[in-house]
Amino acid sequence: GQQPPGWHGPALWMNSFLPSWTSDLPSMNMADSVVYGPPAWTLDHDALEVIWTVFRPGYLVAIFVLGWAMNVAVFGQFKVDYCTVLGIAKDEVVSPGRLIVVALSLLVAFGACRFALLDAPSVLAILWSMLAAYAIGLFGLFIHLPSALDQRFRCRIPIARALWRSVCPDTSREIPFVEVLVADGLTSLSKVFFDLAVCTCVASSSLLDNSPEPLSSQLLHGFEIYSVVALNSTAAIAGARPVVGVKHTLWGEHLTECRRSAFPYFAWSIPFLLRARQCTIAARHAPDSLARDLQRVNFLKYLTALPVIAFAFCYVRAGEFSQMLEKEDFEFMWALAAVLNSMFSFLWDLVMDWGLLQPGADAFGLRQVLLFKGVFGFYHVLILQNLIGRTLWSLRWSPQATLTLGAFLLGTLQQSAEVFRRCLWNLLRVEWECIKKGVHRVEKHFPV
Repeated sequence: GQQPPGWHGPALWMNSFLPSWTSDLPSMNMADSVVYGPPAWTLDHDALEVIWTVFRPGYLVAIFVLGWAMNVAVFGQFKVDYCTVLGIAKDEVVSPGRLIVVALSLLVAFGACRFALLDAPSVLAILWSMLAAYAIGLFGLFIHLPSALDQRFRCRIPIARALWRSVCPDTSREIPFVEVLVADGLTSLSKVFFDLAVCTCVASSSLLDNSPEPLSSQLLHGFEIYSVVALNSTAAIAGARPVVGVKHTLWGEHLTECRRSAFPYFAWSIPFLLRARQCTIAARHAPDSLARDLQRVNFLKYLTALPVIAFAFCYVRAGEFSQMLEKEDFEFMWALAAVLNSMFSFLWDLVMDWGLLQPGADAFGLRQVLLFKGVFGFYHVLILQNLIGRTLWSLRWSPQATLTLGAFLLGTLQQSAEVFRRCLWNLLRVEWECIKKGVHRVEKHFPV
């Protein structure tokens, strides 16, 4: 989103968590060309945004793990046999407590890395370090471990298998429910794909750029060095803060160019394309014509996300594709596509994914069989929360929200809310699958 004039986005908010530095540190006259000042973290908004963007995916994944811990705890409390419908073996079950430990460990590790890397020689080193850490973590799901460790971490097998099959599905059979659930989860993490693509683009652009790394991000013993057009040597020697003519930074340029590139937008669309492909395979193996038609409608539902992405891309590249359409025209089409996608998805959630709105139900708008009984308003609260989560993107057009939070922090909250919405969505989705499969009361439930 566009930042309001005069607003520094998340820089002020993020700097409040960092050590304060004096604004008048002694300066050194180095051929009247450079000056020592406060660290980059307190000055360079663009460098801050790059760093927080590369850390954001890790925090969102940790929130997702916490959400699944909540799911498992609720399933155990209400005796919902999620293991059967997900095809999870007894030795692959993970307790909520262990999932919470994993999630908190991730959060602590990312927080520790964030502050440990303050002493990194450059922002570029931080970018590549975090991107490598994500690649190693993903690779760790699939790597073969020694038998002792493999038995201890058997819980990784279902998620690794489902992730692999989401990308490379077996077209000779119907898509298992666990693969559908994982692919749906990836759609809620679609902006993670966008962030990682942007960070990869920024890191690659900085690496391939013939000019030195942006000077506003070069650190020397914790202090920033930046170029100036003119330096008052007397003022510098006296310790007064010099007036900087031009502060030359390329991080803003790299961010702008990468966010205008088609690569992040393609990455954003990948989860929806994977889920749409699953629908085509499910339609091919559908038992009857009605099930086949429903899978085709579901296929169209996921495709409605593509115009949202396409118009967002056209919005940032307005003026390059057509002289007839202005930026406001693409913004209107972007919002219209988002409304269509949100309403389509919300109604599909209610009727198909949750099995609600059945005629003759005892409770208004629900269904005859309910597994989460005894909690007043449970289903209606989840329906309302799902609607709010599906439409939270509209805050982008709220001047109050943008002015209060800034574009970056607002986007972070929206992504976190989408992960939270998906975790609550899982409860009713797994419940409805148990009811459809006839295993809605556990007979051989594994302890959680």
